[in-house]
Amino acid sequence: MIDIYKKTLKSEKLEQIKKVEKGSWVLVIDPSDEEVDILSDELGLERGHILDALDWHETPRLEIEGENDDLYIFLRFPFIDEELDEIRTMPVLFILTDDFVATVSRENQKLFDDFLTEKISFYTTQKSKFLSYMFLRISLLYRGYLNTLSKKIRGREDILGKISSQDIINFVRWENILNDFLTALVPASNMYRTLLSKHYLQYFKEDQEIVEDIMLSNDEAIDICKTNIKTIVNLREAYSTLMTNNLNRAIKFLTAITIILTLPTMIASIYGMNITLPFQEHPLAFAGVMGATVLVVVIAFVLFKTRDWL
Repeated sequence: MIDIYKKTLKSEKLEQIKKVEKGSWVLVIDPSDEEVDILSDELGLERGHILDALDWHETPRLEIEGENDDLYIFLRFPFIDEELDEIRTMPVLFILTDDFVATVSRENQKLFDDFLTEKISFYTTQKSKFLSYMFLRISLLYRGYLNTLSKKIRGREDILGKISSQDIINFVRWENILNDFLTALVPASNMYRTLLSKHYLQYFKEDQEIVEDIMLSNDEAIDICKTNIKTIVNLREAYSTLMTNNLNRAIKFLTAITIILTLPTMIASIYGMNITLPFQEHPLAFAGVMGATVLVVVIAFVLFKTRDWL
């Protein structure tokens, strides 16, 4: 799908147009082979980069192509995969030429909804500022999902002693998501700094706050990812320590009970043999054996208790 939009300072709303004009926005979602040919042949865009944007495993990077030094900016944005019911990231390509801005991705996944519905005030003719709003939108998406994950992770800290097997599985899933986020956010942060330091994007002085918000939001998202990963690792280690400790205590308890029960069994077995035994003719022989048995059991019990085996 290829849609073309335009909004100028004189326009009241975003308009969909039929042909690419100077200052327009070319929105490309999951293009067919014919549409890729149109983008490559008619608009002069790099075919290989367009196909790279459709690769699920594409990583953030910056490329400069063509006689006019067109910018190809690859990023990844988060979304909820409804089929897998988990958070994933998807590549998106931003193309900045002298005449227009183009965006290419496999799916919309609400990344562009706020722009299409004009919840965000922007103008396609202000290309650098328009792209900055896109970058900021991606950073805010990451922050939203990270806040949700952070609440879930902190919620498990309060019930550490009751963590279940499903919680362990969730820890693994959340850690994979956070690592996926870091894989996208860290190179994106470096790329933003390159864009600004090389002056690839031109800003007015009043737009400087947007740039600062992008850098701050992205860096904070990276810090949140790292903090949550450390928290998950600490929770897993604490849970593993608790399980090991509980297992050791259980083994000690069962060993102590086994020994305590074994002692009277041995005494009873010895005095149950059909041979001549000491004091067997004594009238208090049974009481003496039972007393000795109780005494041995009490001594063993006290000994294990003082060593915290019971």
